[in-house]
Amino acid sequence: MKKALTIIELIFTVVILSVVFTLIPKIIGISTKTLKKTADNEAVFNMMAKMSDIIFKEWDENNTDSDEILVVNNPAKNLLDCNSTSGYRIGGFRGSRNCQDDINISHIGADANEPPYDDIDDYNGLEENTTTSGKRNKYYTLDMFASYVKEWNGSDYSGDSLNYRFDKNQEDKSNIKRVKVVVSKKVNGKEKNISTIKYYGANIGHSIIESEEW
Repeated sequence: MKKALTIIELIFTVVILSVVFTLIPKIIGISTKTLKKTADNEAVFNMMAKMSDIIFKEWDENNTDSDEILVVNNPAKNLLDCNSTSGYRIGGFRGSRNCQDDINISHIGADANEPPYDDIDDYNGLEENTTTSGKRNKYYTLDMFASYVKEWNGSDYSGDSLNYRFDKNQEDKSNIKRVKVVVSKKVNGKEKNISTIKYYGANIGHSIIESEEW
């Protein structure tokens, strides 16, 4: 009865173990990278889902109670502003998309006495963190920002061409809002941007056609 390994069997055993122990760290490394990539893809998907949720909310807090184009500047500064005297602006028509009730635009952000997250700029400054394996350390973060933007690189919209500057924030209220969602994660103690998505919404009111909202 055979009771010991031969030299050849021992050599084969050593070779097999060497290959196995060489491959295991590589397999673990690939698996780790795959998991991280999957998590990044999940973070981007959640970013897009969050933006989809935001853009279906009302453009302004006062649009939750009114279908009108809201008054930004009175008197109007340009053609995008509603004319409070006539109650209309370009793009408006009688019975809908007017500003006859002189309802002013609201400020950015949510008020304490209003329902949370019922218009797009309520999300300004909101941060959502995810957790990993029940731990408190965040893996990635969703940060949301909302602001008014500069509508026009000029003063009166009287030219034949329009030169919008949607990428420039301003403190003054305007007819266009920008919503930005940023997804990031901590890498070596520093925040690393994974992806960013932006949405621009306009003060156009709602269309009421045969009592149905469009």
